[in-house]
This record gives sequence, C-alpha cells and structure tokens, in this order.
Amino acid sequence: MAGSGVQYSKLGDLREGLAEAARTDELNAARTVERFVELSPGHEGTLRARQHHLLSGRRGTGKSTLLHVVRAHLRESEVPVAVVDMEKFKNRPFPDVLVEILITLLDELRPPVRLKTFFRDLGLRRRFKASHRELTAMLRDPQSWSKELRRSSNKSSGLAAKVSLEGGAAGGGVAAKGTLSSSGSKEAASSVVESAAYEELKIERLQQLASRLSEEFSALISDSDADRAVIFIDDFYYVRLEDQPQVLDYLKSVAKGTGIWLKVGGVGERMRTFRDGDPAVGMQLNQDIFPLAIDITLDDFGTAQRFLERMMDGILKDFNLSTAQLFTETARSRMVLACGGAVARDYITLTSGALDAAVERLNRAGAPEPQSLVNIQAEDVNAAASKRMNKKEEEELSLDAGEDATRLRVRWRDVCDFVREIDSAFVLVRQKDLDETQWGADIRQLENLRLLHRIRDTKPNAPNWRGVKCVVFMVDLGQLTVKRLQKAIPRFWENTQEFDKLRRAEWVYAPDWEAKLSSPKPSRTAAPQGEAPASGSDASSDEGTLSLFDE
Repeated sequence: MAGSGVQYSKLGDLREGLAEAARTDELNAARTVERFVELSPGHEGTLRARQHHLLSGRRGTGKSTLLHVVRAHLRESEVPVAVVDMEKFKNRPFPDVLVEILITLLDELRPPVRLKTFFRDLGLRRRFKASHRELTAMLRDPQSWSKELRRSSNKSSGLAAKVSLEGGAAGGGVAAKGTLSSSGSKEAASSVVESAAYEELKIERLQQLASRLSEEFSALISDSDADRAVIFIDDFYYVRLEDQPQVLDYLKSVAKGTGIWLKVGGVGERMRTFRDGDPAVGMQLNQDIFPLAIDITLDDFGTAQRFLERMMDGILKDFNLSTAQLFTETARSRMVLACGGAVARDYITLTSGALDAAVERLNRAGAPEPQSLVNIQAEDVNAAASKRMNKKEEEELSLDAGEDATRLRVRWRDVCDFVREIDSAFVLVRQKDLDETQWGADIRQLENLRLLHRIRDTKPNAPNWRGVKCVVFMVDLGQLTVKRLQKAIPRFWENTQEFDKLRRAEWVYAPDWEAKLSSPKPSRTAAPQGEAPASGSDASSDEGTLSLFDE
C-alpha cells in the first residue's frame, strides 16, 4: 500500500541498513555488487574495455560503486586488478603522492606463485619486492639529496696538474663541483683523484625507476592467463590540481605497451589530466585517455528518479519495503530535487535524515506505538535538507575544494544572497560567462560540489534576451527558506509550460547584481553586453519586465 510506511519498532534496523549502504568500501563491496543498479546501460562494459578512461561525475553519483562492480567482474575473469583510493593520500606533496600510488600498485598486483611456474613466479615476485623496498625507502627520503662522487686512478706521468670542475645539467636540477689533481714523475705512478658534489632530486630517481617498473608489470601480464591488467584510481581529485598531469604522465609511461589500462575517477571540475607546453605533460582527453561521464542531472528528472528508487528498493528489500511504501508521492519527487538528480549517496543520507524528521513530526502529535507506521512526507524531506546544509557546505567546500575553498565560499554566499533578494529557488547563468570567466568556472565547481543543481539550457523569455543562451540552476534545497518552499516549486520536469516559469530574465545572475539592483531602471529589458537586440517580436509574458542585467 503506497505511503503505508515502516513500523516504528523496525526503524533501528532500517537506519543501520541505510548507514551501511551510504558508502562503498572494501567492507561492503560484496553487498554493493549484489544490489548494483547501472545508471546508464553500457557504462560497465565501457570500463572493461582496453582503453584508458577518465570517469567523472559529482560526488556521490556512484563512481566508486561502479569501479567496485567492474573490479569484481574482472577478477572473476582472472584479470589482475588494482584499486588505489586517493582519499588515503590527500594533501601529499609531489612526488611523494606518486610514490604512494606505486607502492599500492606493487601490493595490489603482487604476482601469484604457481606450482607449474614456481621458479619463474618466485623470481618475478622478488623483483616486485625489491622495487617495493626501494620505493618505501624513497618515501622516507628528503625531496633532494646532496651527493659527492669520488673516483681515483693510478697513472704514470711526469706532469702535475690541478683542474677545477664545475658544471650542471640544464633543467635536471643537478649541479656538480669538484677538483682533479695529479702529481708524480716519469719514474713513479701518480695518483689521480676526481670528486664532484651534486644534488639528486627524488623525481629524478623515480624517472630512473620507471623503465624497470614497466618491465615488471609487463612480465606480470605476459605470465598471467589474462592479456591485460586494470588499475582503478578512485577520487583522483584528492591529488593537488597542479600535480595531477605529472602523476598521470608518469603512470602513462609505466603502463605504455604493458597491457595495463588506467581507469581514473573523480569530480569533473576538480581534475586536470593534461598541461600543454614543451614538452606537454599528462594525458590528453580523447587521445590518451577517454572521458566517461556518469551523471544525470535534473534535466533528465524521470531517469534520475527511476534510478534512485530502484537503488533504494534494493536496500529496502531486506525490510520488506519499497520506496512507494516509505515515501508519499510528493515526497518522492521532492527527494529527487533535494539530491539535484541521480546522486545515490545523497538519496540514502537524506532518507535517513527524513526519517528523523518524520519521527519528530509524529512525536509532536503524541508518542508513537511500536506498531505505528512511519512514512516520509515532503515536509520531512525539506527539514532533512535544511539540517544537512551546514554540514554539506563544510564537507564540500572545506574538504573537497582544496585551495579554491575560500573563493568558492564567497561565490556561493553571493549566489545565496541573490536568490534571497529575488525570492527564487533558481538562477540563470549565461553560457558565455560559464565558459569564459573565472566566476563562471566557480559556478561549475559549485555544481560539481552539489550546491547548485543544473536543470537545462534555455533562453530568457524577455524579448531582448532572445538568442542569449543560459543555463538554469536550482539552489540546493537546504538553502531555501520554509517560506520559499511553501510557494510550490514549479514542476518543471513535467511539461514545457511548467519549465517556462523558470525562464525569467530577472533571475540571470552575475557578480555585479547588487549594483544593477540599485541603478536607475530603464524602461524596458535590454540585452546583455555583446548581444545584439533581437529583431521582431517575442510572444512573451515577461515583455517589458525589468532585467537586473541591463548593460
């Protein structure tokens, strides 16, 4: 029966199940694989292909879950697989972060020792151990070493000489100084001593090790029953942005020609795979590494809702429940809005928070009985989203935004001030600004951090804005006031007429919005700077409406 709910006495078990399902890790990987729901058909097969992939999507969209599922199926086929969780190595400097990755790979891809090929396997394992010891020692070493090279020899000579040596390798970070001296006669052998002091960088030692690691990985694959190995690097955005191309460049060189394929996952705007230059560094998209986006936004509301509810049904099955029973109809659509699309982790954690809110609602009406049914209503979803907001801001900005956190926090606060001023849950941003300005890049990062939720492209419905492409975003539900939520959010996912309610020119955001509000108002809406006024008429209900962004 729809909306019947869960018994009050069983809430504890349900909460435990939700908590375990909220995060994919080694402890619950088997359960995760068992109830896996593919967001879009074909993603799993694509990731198994012999190709390097960059798996991108907002946090919580299921990247780690997909990687776990693909890993499990590859291991069933006896394909060597390694998984590197970069969250364990966040804030590591370069090249130490690369050393950590290589140590993990040697641990995960350790060669098996089989009876039929015992001595060969044992020899390869010893080579792996030797490389592992060298990398472990390197990790403890300083970033650079000062070394002295001394060489002596005996020569028969009647000459005495002292030569000063001083030199360096361009771009190599190596400097050398030294002296060469000799003395003696025709009758006696002279002693010749050469010495040189120089500096050796850790990255140079790593580069010297690359060919050896490549040979070892190649031997591992050639000796296995499979013709490839797959390396999953999860949450790659924990590597500092400026270091990411160097890390991928090194891994690409080690993997080249070995049969190793890299699958790198992370938040799109927080990943940089390539840096142009002479020489270029990293892996270039669509040439060295191929993008695979797994993210469904509010633009495809129906698909997002079906995926989220199928995923939740897999969790609720153990409790003889379904989403249709636990949530009211209005709450089901409100949950998708609160998640900003198909963000599985948010759906799970919001469900748990909404259950808390539902219990509080019942307690206000009287103490529930053990057999009382608890269901989730739209107001419970709103309460859970609002309660989560402070924690979410801290998590997304402080933990994940890195050195951009302060700037993004300022931009986020400004957007929130704007929506309060216009009394809206939505903002429009010109596509040109998103592509070409720093603040537009900040908006894209806020989207990836799930504070702004993309709906779709549109053109404002004021006549002089016709032809100006904008993107509609919804502010995270937890940021909206109860008053705003009581004004029924347009059901923009149902039909064009409802979506058209979002195409308001006065909702277009830009950083100078406060100055625009306080400036004298022109008589009609003007096109933004750089856009020609449209010719002809536009049958718009907003004709004559004042835009905040008359230029």
